[in-house]
Amino acid sequence: MTQPTPPTRSARFWLPLPSRQPLYLLSTDHYPWSEVCADIEQRPLLSAVLEARQDGRQGRMMWNAGAALGGFDQARDLSVSEFMLAFSHATVQLSLVEPSAVITAWQCRSAQPEALSEAWPAAQAQLADSGFSGALLGGERGSVISFWQSGRPVAGSLPVGGVVYKLSAPQQLRGPELIQFWSQVLAMTAAQSSNVADVWRSSAAELADRHPVLDPFAREVWLDQLSVQALPDLNVAELRDALLAVFSATLRRVRLRLRALPLAELQASPMWSASGAGELV
Repeated sequence: MTQPTPPTRSARFWLPLPSRQPLYLLSTDHYPWSEVCADIEQRPLLSAVLEARQDGRQGRMMWNAGAALGGFDQARDLSVSEFMLAFSHATVQLSLVEPSAVITAWQCRSAQPEALSEAWPAAQAQLADSGFSGALLGGERGSVISFWQSGRPVAGSLPVGGVVYKLSAPQQLRGPELIQFWSQVLAMTAAQSSNVADVWRSSAAELADRHPVLDPFAREVWLDQLSVQALPDLNVAELRDALLAVFSATLRRVRLRLRALPLAELQASPMWSASGAGELV
């Protein structure tokens, strides 16, 4: 495989995205941004990427489940308003993209491709063992792309063989951020299941043999109403595995699927992959 370009760290690597037939290709000189935004607002579950080109520059804006994740050009991240201003006279193309692909691509927007030490298919075990989250490129000039969460592929196509390159999603596994993340997820779950706190506590007690930090008598991890609490000196990896397990069990018992919750903003954060939440989709 030819190494993906550009190879320099200063330029943003433009990750190709597997998409369906474009919804439309138009010029904002003929269809202003107000009309484009009005159309997008009529698509409440939209997961898509909008590509913009103007005077040799390119930009990309992404949505998941109808929520704008944000935009960027070749140099910096852009808010929606900044994006429209930067590409006020652009040719734009809107294409549907799988939700798991668009989330991971957004998380990898600042990453550069790195060659794996092993070729495919041996590299698959390396990615699984490391809990890799990000994008994987293989094939001729990186044309075969797959998206991964917590060591498993969730979208795209796997290469047949040869050298592969990865773009890693940021991993920020810190106790306070992990606790805040699951508290937010729990609060959103409670909006659809009123007894979720009681189910969480009973699930934690049942899982205490496998995850001792969940032992209700040890009081290392507990709930304060809908807020997850934990002692500050816990091992973060152990805390991650325990919170992932208890929330997975809670979802099963209240008969909810993670994808049914309004989590678009949380899915865009680095904590989505670091917490392991992507494993539950």
